[in-house]
Amino acid sequence: MNFKQLKTDIKEISEIASSAPEPFRNKCFEVLLTSLLAEQAGVGKKDEKKKDDDGGGKDDSKKPSAGSSVPMNSQLRLLLKKTGLTEEELNKVVMAENGEVHFVQEPHPGKIREGQLEWSLLMALKNTILKNAMEADPEEIRSKCIDAGFYDKANFSGNFKSPKFKTAFKETLVSQGKPVALTPAGQDALGDLIKRLASEAK
Repeated sequence: MNFKQLKTDIKEISEIASSAPEPFRNKCFEVLLTSLLAEQAGVGKKDEKKKDDDGGGKDDSKKPSAGSSVPMNSQLRLLLKKTGLTEEELNKVVMAENGEVHFVQEPHPGKIREGQLEWSLLMALKNTILKNAMEADPEEIRSKCIDAGFYDKANFSGNFKSPKFKTAFKETLVSQGKPVALTPAGQDALGDLIKRLASEAK
């Protein structure tokens, strides 16, 4: 069992539970913790079975589920559980292949600031899939915004300080700065964005 990752996951669960209404916080925490521990136990069993089968020890937990192109990990499962997303909706928006994430559906907001925010959330999704970390890197956001046509050089850094960004991220994103994790509100916003993009898929 990866205790360092478990500690990170429990902290994330605490934050999710604290965003629930007061009467439900304890129960929410218990349910999420039980689910996480069951998942960890399942991963351990998979490791043991794999070792018995072929002498390896490769972790099967990151393989895509049946009918899914996206490998599931603990942070991604938490995102789906918290936001009510389904794997089907996720697969309509992204696909993972050879260690890369490709966006099948892309946002097309009318304003550059909105585009920067939505791509910031999607970059957090990308890192959740690839690194099991629900966070976005400012320079990765810059590169994607340039590619997608949502880059405003004069206001790029300033947009990070706007209320919507401050609500979505735990700290202010800074150019050339470190990756910053999503807040529970940011996770909800990401979930809503994925659902909207999935609904637009043909």
